[in-house]
Amino acid sequence: MPAPSKDSKQPLDQRFFVFMLLSMSILLFFNGFMAPPVDPADEQAAQQEAEDAGLDLAAKPAAPVAAADADADGPSEAAPIGDDPTAEPELFTLGSVAPEAEYRLLTTIDNIGAAVRRVAIASPEYQDLDDRSGFLGHLELSDSPTGGALVGVVEPGSPAEEAGLAPGDVITSAGVKKQEDTPDAASLHALLDGTEPRETINLIGARADGEAFTTTATLRRQPLCVLRPEAENIALHGEAPPGGVVSEPSYVLRLKSVGGRTTADPVVVAANAKLTGEPWTQVEDDEAQADDAQVVAFRKRLPELGIEIVKRFTMSEVPAEHLDDKAYPGFHFDLGVEVRNLGAESTEVSYELTGPNGLPIEGWWYSMKIGRGWGGYGMRDVLVRYAGGRYTQIACKTVADGKAEPMGQGAPLAYIGVDSQYFASVLMPQKESLGNVWMNAARAELATPELDDKAQKTWNNPTVVLERKPLLLSPAGAEGFTHTDGYRVFAGPKLPDLLAAYHASGDDQHGLDGMLYYGWFGPVAWVMLGILHGFYAIVGNYGVAIILLTVLVRASMYPISRKQAQSMVKMQALKPEMDRIAEKYKNDMEKRSRAQQDLFRKHKVNPAAGCLPLFLQLPVFAGLYRALGVDVELRQAPLFSESIRFCSNLAAPDMAFDWSGFMPDWVNNGQGMFGLGPYFNVLPIVAVCLFLVQQKLFMPEATTEQARMQQSMMKYMMLFMGFLFFKWPSGLAIYLITSTLWGITERKLLPKPTIADAPAITASAAKPSKPAPKASSNGASKATAKRNKKKRKR
Repeated sequence: MPAPSKDSKQPLDQRFFVFMLLSMSILLFFNGFMAPPVDPADEQAAQQEAEDAGLDLAAKPAAPVAAADADADGPSEAAPIGDDPTAEPELFTLGSVAPEAEYRLLTTIDNIGAAVRRVAIASPEYQDLDDRSGFLGHLELSDSPTGGALVGVVEPGSPAEEAGLAPGDVITSAGVKKQEDTPDAASLHALLDGTEPRETINLIGARADGEAFTTTATLRRQPLCVLRPEAENIALHGEAPPGGVVSEPSYVLRLKSVGGRTTADPVVVAANAKLTGEPWTQVEDDEAQADDAQVVAFRKRLPELGIEIVKRFTMSEVPAEHLDDKAYPGFHFDLGVEVRNLGAESTEVSYELTGPNGLPIEGWWYSMKIGRGWGGYGMRDVLVRYAGGRYTQIACKTVADGKAEPMGQGAPLAYIGVDSQYFASVLMPQKESLGNVWMNAARAELATPELDDKAQKTWNNPTVVLERKPLLLSPAGAEGFTHTDGYRVFAGPKLPDLLAAYHASGDDQHGLDGMLYYGWFGPVAWVMLGILHGFYAIVGNYGVAIILLTVLVRASMYPISRKQAQSMVKMQALKPEMDRIAEKYKNDMEKRSRAQQDLFRKHKVNPAAGCLPLFLQLPVFAGLYRALGVDVELRQAPLFSESIRFCSNLAAPDMAFDWSGFMPDWVNNGQGMFGLGPYFNVLPIVAVCLFLVQQKLFMPEATTEQARMQQSMMKYMMLFMGFLFFKWPSGLAIYLITSTLWGITERKLLPKPTIADAPAITASAAKPSKPAPKASSNGASKATAKRNKKKRKR
């Protein structure tokens, strides 16, 4: 092999490699100094795009954390994280209130706290029964700085949207028959309160850009709001909300702990103030959604804790083929809570989520809502069910008194919420398995301050608070740095078939229909409802259906009623002998009772026969009462028409006319026996008058002082019953009136039983069953005188 060459000249391939390396180094060196400047607009657009995607260009996911003091408590400080862009307060909507829309609900969401402000039902079958003024829209009016009423939101499907109104418009003048100035929000509210459905209102004002407008809107009936600001509920039973009451939104999120910091830490306190009191930033939703769904998402970044939270609201359309199906499960929206770790280290996060509040209190002056426990329940009560457990109801009064115990303690939650008499809002965690445990515990509390009047405890506003188990999040950018909890929020009527369509985490054994409770006479109520709905399908009017139900009940009792009439006639024939026995044995109750029983047995008379029809009707009466108080289909069912208030709701008093303008408050407030409410009711008066007529026609004439006292007491009892019945449902009054008229007619038309042997009864009754002691009595001498008189006539 030849020796290596000593020539300094390198081979060609080595020289070429060195040349390329030096060229690339020189090129990169000069490019670093001569790079063109970045356009600030392009840089800002890129930054905004990254923020919308949930990224922070200023923060490095793997950046080291700053050193913490050795004595500091809690986690170390993470690298700086950018704040959210400043957002202005704004209201957002999902769904529609148009009766023919593809949505059952309209949900209004406030970006302050990213919480639910209002949920309205679109169907005209569920309208507001207290507010009968014309509906333009829940405009969330405020005073404009330039004068006029500033429109805060325009709901899709509302008359306001149809008229072309938009958020930011200022209404300066409005009127139906004559135009009136509206210098502020209160004046426009007052004007709208005086309108009626189907009227046309003229609106004049200016757009947000200053352009003047004039438009008209045709008003509708007020839709029912399942959730609304509590101040609107308080205004129903008071002239104005008490001082300091702030309406709290529903489904508010607060932090419980972050990385070892608790709610005692000022940093967590400040973060919760941001979460609940500042606007969240609306972001584009980055999760795949169905084509028929509406979605709005909000984000709140908390740099001081190294996390951000996204709340996502989704509402799906009802398929066209199910629009007429009242039992189709479309009365809900979905809530997603996503927690993201933006720090360089793992962290644990626990949050609290409040439940619904502000449910309707319609019927606050007459409603009697019952529950599964003892004692009175409120207009709104807390309901909860855990996997494998029983349905539990916590009375509003218990919550107001602070006696509600924490719930769950690690048990798997099925659903929890608040229900009113006919409506409910329930939160259902969407878990892979019902047995999964998400919550440490849940508690019931008042969402707004307790009412001052202790007699109004049942009117308070309860809600629930869920405490989430801590979530372990990986460092930013790593797998597991984010976690999302899904909840389904039901907000709708307590319709049996509808509730049965909702199941907790898909478990058929934990449906929402468990919240329906008819009391001790539940089986009778179910039968009554089945018959009522059957009659309604034929006649199309629940008032007529109640009349037909009454006729059916009384006709089925005809044989018993006939025997009752016969027994009463025989009792009248035996009345003289009963008086003689009472006089003869007035000092010996045992002998008097034995003699009376012998008399009844001999002539085959049952003194209790007159009570049997009443006893048999008691379950029917109680069952119908519970049916009217539970079945939402009987709510808003009119006797004549919905256009007039009188008997427009068979589940409520008839409300013939409003007397609240001249009656004292202790009458109008509906509290206690003499709190008759703000309306005068006619049907209870008619029912009591018929009771008195029936008593006058068929009550035997009093022959003794004791009998006269009993009859007088019966009359006063009828008046007392009038007070009891005054606030009862008009459908129940129709039943009583129909039943009483049937009883009077039956007694008048039925052939009277033969009493030709009444003298024989009287004569035989005079003979004692055993030889009587030789003693004279006024009764015996009168009987002898009567027989001698008859002999002389012959």
